[in-house]
Amino acid sequence: MIRPVTVAPSSIPQNADKLTVLPFSDLHLPKPQARIILSNRDYLNRADFVVFMGDMVRCYATLREYDAVRDFVERLERPFTAVAGNHEFYFQTFEEDTPFYGEIWNQADNEEQRDKLDMFLRFWRLESLWRVSESPLGRFVFLSLDSIETQKQEVLSDPQLAFLEQQLDTDKPLFIWCHAPLVLDTRLDLVYYDEERSASIEPVGALKSALLKRETPTFWMSGHIHLHPSHYLFAPYRAGGNVWQIHCPDSRSYGRLLREHRVPQMYQGVFSRHLEIEASGVSFITHSHLDKSDQETFRVDF
Repeated sequence: MIRPVTVAPSSIPQNADKLTVLPFSDLHLPKPQARIILSNRDYLNRADFVVFMGDMVRCYATLREYDAVRDFVERLERPFTAVAGNHEFYFQTFEEDTPFYGEIWNQADNEEQRDKLDMFLRFWRLESLWRVSESPLGRFVFLSLDSIETQKQEVLSDPQLAFLEQQLDTDKPLFIWCHAPLVLDTRLDLVYYDEERSASIEPVGALKSALLKRETPTFWMSGHIHLHPSHYLFAPYRAGGNVWQIHCPDSRSYGRLLREHRVPQMYQGVFSRHLEIEASGVSFITHSHLDKSDQETFRVDF
């Protein structure tokens, strides 16, 4: 039986002047990098809100992996919400005491995937895999990878895509939080393990058109592809129209530093990228947990 987090998730704070949001993606707990992050208390206290962006579990969403996630969340002591990544539901489970743990990545059958998504909701004390939260500074949409009818891991179910399309009808800046990146006009310029995988959410039809037609900025925050801040795709860029792709660094020191890295590499350092949102614009700030210092700021004015 899954033990849920002791503190329930929150809605976006209603700050009117400035809102600081800190995403964590691809922690893959338990990992030693968690101790480095939790020791950076002054930085964590700057965050008004935390978004757990998926792949918080190490491999297969086992009970022991969720125990490590629960410990991290409780020690973080910040308001939060969460979305599901592929590791929360996609793979067939092998327990930690088997020789196959962390070595085999078979797709789970439909029943196991449904059970894992249900376990994700119960652990995080959430009622739905997708949600919206309004703030004076923008509309915040939270999306979870959830399609169990396809071999592609980076897919949103049809009901979730319909929900997303409904949220585009706003004059506010739109902040979308999803484990996988967004592709509109151009495929990601990297190879994600093999040439066949796009590693991305790929909207089509009316949803794609609606995203491209939005005049107010849309920001799509994601992880999944494990980018080190030195990677040339790490800088925020327009995916099409006024839709910005914002890659969040992995939180476990295992990422792609160069374009030719098909597979992530271990590296020194632990990084985050947080958002400082104001009525006039948003700053995306890269932070080093080892140095306990901000490294680079990218600003988009509204």
